Amino acid sequence: MRRMRNGSPYRTLGIWAIALAAVVVLAGAAVAAPPVVKTVPWVATNPLVPHDTWAGKTITLKGTANIQGAGIVAVWDFGDGSTSGNLAVPDMYAIQATHAYNGAVGTVYSARLTVTNTNTNESASQLYYVEMQTKSLQVEVNVAIDEGLWYLHKNQTRSSSNGIDYGNWSSFSGYYGITPANVNAFEVNGHLENANYVTNPNPYVETVTRGMHSLFTYLTPISVGSQTNPDGTFTPDGNGNGRAIQINQSYPNYQTGMFMDAVVASGTPNAVASTGPANINGQKYLDIVQDMVDWYSYCQHDSNYTDGGGWGYNCNSDYNDNSVSQWAAIGLLAAERNWGTYGITIPAPVKAWNQAWLVTDQDPNTGEFGYNQRGYYPWGPYAVTPSGMVQMVWNGIGRGNVGNPIWDKSETFIRDNFASSNTSAYYNIKVYYYGLFSFTKSMLLQQPPIVMLQSKTAGVNPIDWYAAEKDANPETVNNTNGVARTLVNAQAAGGSWSGHYYDGNQNPFETAWAIIMLNRTIFSSGAPVAVAKATPNPAVAFQTITLDGGASFQQDIARKIVKWQWDVTPVNNQCNNFTLSGAQVTTSYNAVGLYPVCLKVTDDSSPTPLTATTTITINVSTPPIPPTANAGGPYNFCPASTPWRLNGSASVVAPGHEPGCPSCPNNSIQSYIWDLTGVGNFTQGPPNNTSGIQPDVTAYFQGKGVGQYLIQLQVTDTTSKSFPSSGQPDLKGTASGQVRILDANDPACFNCIKTLTVRSKPGVAQLVWGSTTADHYNVYRSTTSGGPYSLIGTTKTTAYADTTVVKGTTYYYVVRPAALNGNELCQSPQATTTVPLQ
Repeated sequence: MRRMRNGSPYRTLGIWAIALAAVVVLAGAAVAAPPVVKTVPWVATNPLVPHDTWAGKTITLKGTANIQGAGIVAVWDFGDGSTSGNLAVPDMYAIQATHAYNGAVGTVYSARLTVTNTNTNESASQLYYVEMQTKSLQVEVNVAIDEGLWYLHKNQTRSSSNGIDYGNWSSFSGYYGITPANVNAFEVNGHLENANYVTNPNPYVETVTRGMHSLFTYLTPISVGSQTNPDGTFTPDGNGNGRAIQINQSYPNYQTGMFMDAVVASGTPNAVASTGPANINGQKYLDIVQDMVDWYSYCQHDSNYTDGGGWGYNCNSDYNDNSVSQWAAIGLLAAERNWGTYGITIPAPVKAWNQAWLVTDQDPNTGEFGYNQRGYYPWGPYAVTPSGMVQMVWNGIGRGNVGNPIWDKSETFIRDNFASSNTSAYYNIKVYYYGLFSFTKSMLLQQPPIVMLQSKTAGVNPIDWYAAEKDANPETVNNTNGVARTLVNAQAAGGSWSGHYYDGNQNPFETAWAIIMLNRTIFSSGAPVAVAKATPNPAVAFQTITLDGGASFQQDIARKIVKWQWDVTPVNNQCNNFTLSGAQVTTSYNAVGLYPVCLKVTDDSSPTPLTATTTITINVSTPPIPPTANAGGPYNFCPASTPWRLNGSASVVAPGHEPGCPSCPNNSIQSYIWDLTGVGNFTQGPPNNTSGIQPDVTAYFQGKGVGQYLIQLQVTDTTSKSFPSSGQPDLKGTASGQVRILDANDPACFNCIKTLTVRSKPGVAQLVWGSTTADHYNVYRSTTSGGPYSLIGTTKTTAYADTTVVKGTTYYYVVRPAALNGNELCQSPQATTTVPLQ
């Protein structure tokens, strides 16, 4: 890669001329309205999902407001009995506090940010949820991403012009590409732009929207004509508008791919740009991306087979730069894969010509790619070789090509050198984030994505390039850290990454690249997230354990998880023996110990489904052990389907009693206490607390109104009586759940079962209902009108025969449609029947 020279001075536009103070409430100004307070959600589409932490870890609690300056005071109540005290608010976009929690695993803390305008004595607050987790690589990754995004958010430069809000990261770099790179880091984590960003409760929506507004101002349309290379003559104008689009700065071939990734990661091909010059402003995102495709197609180096086929610093440069070429490939990949079904086209000669360049530029013996010719890499092979691998992915070249094994050669080179301990970027890909980012792209974008980096060299074991962690035993497959552990360990206390480069111009991009690599996606508008739970956990030997992946999700709300696979016997923590399938499965272990369990989920992305994997540890121990609470849900409460009940019946306690004590009762759950406020306070009393295994909460939540609410359940067992010699008190377990109060016109209610009928005769009650879009139906029964109900069966059809009825008994039934992941969508009206005697 050629050292990037400073380009033209960072453009000074009118949109940056207005000082931030002009668009915010000034210090001391009186406002006749409460402050607008927002807190950062961990999951963009579900603010009730808590942020992760572990015992003793210092994390940042993150919030914003719409006022700042003198007289504006903020307080963070951490939810564990401590507070931040009064904080000044010099920057309304960064109201933060750091805190370390030390509760039990599974504890959810409901922190609260309150902002007060002492000039008007008005205040407002917003909740911020944090959950204690067992420290693991995945949890550390989640915290690293969380802190990294906040660092980028805080450091955005904001301004407004002509009623439009803009945001960029000019303080990071003079290169325009820094803005789409940072925007992309938010987008791949599900934080997307929205025209209603001012009222959206997620503050990152404004950050991304401002960034997208700025992004389009850096683009310039140009006219293009026909192009010829040794593979053909073509006109690079895929949408027939007679133009292409480039970046209005030096080194456009470096930067255009970053812009393409960010626009594609918006997930909205039919959105329309509201900023930028003529022929940009007012154009669909799809057409803008096609015009950038046309730019790369037109600007490919059209020389002979010895040095053509790639891209150089400028359009039709005098030679290829294999570092530049990766940005062409990644942009073209994003356009083709994600938006190809919408009409994006790339001339066939462009790919063919690029493949010819790859063959001529790779060293056939080592697998290394050169900078602008074979064997020449003045800044080391760890930017240009991964760049060649990304281009191979775009050309559809992968493992096992016997006649032309160029992928296998490069992969072997990277694997053979992956464990390097050299601290120089020239010799070690893991201290050269420019190259590491390219490598990560190439692994993730192969079809299917590559999990285990492998070598053709004898004696070199495959390694999980992402999740490997250095082992004390160098003979095992995990003899070095993978990308995740490398990045987690290198993150600075403030959330950023820096210092891992050969050329200092790359340094400002490190934080965005690290976040994207950790999230394991490149240009999709969100990635699948695997969430595994085990009930009970801890457990005892031979006890049935239910593994539940139903809480897994896709960060992009337009996609969903469609497949769950479980490995209950991973070897050396390698997840590759997925023998169980389904959102919920069961397993058991016959001896005391710690047992890792892997969950892999797959979404419905097209053409290539995306996957995510997580690992949990099952603790099989000897009693007494705490019970495992299960708050059920998520609950969708519809106005026409009252009463509304919670259900803690899935909570589990280890059975049995103290050996040699026949008078000791079997351990059981003796109480269920619900905190309907979600703050984890189980001593408030009614109406905020209620009790029972299936309490009726209709009155409480009807008073709350439409919205999403966190609840918590605490269960208490009988340890003191069942295991008296242990000296332990009755043990407790807690869990959180989600309640969604829906409007009658919400699709979950509108598409619910409207009519349920039941007829009975001796020995059977026959239920029939109308079809919905549900995956299956759960049938519930009670002998009391309004419940509580017990699950008696599940069916894929719209009828169910209850053959367990007793003559002369009156029964009450409801049916709850359920999704593929097991979540119940709503509840039918109640139907009743009395079974005749004869």
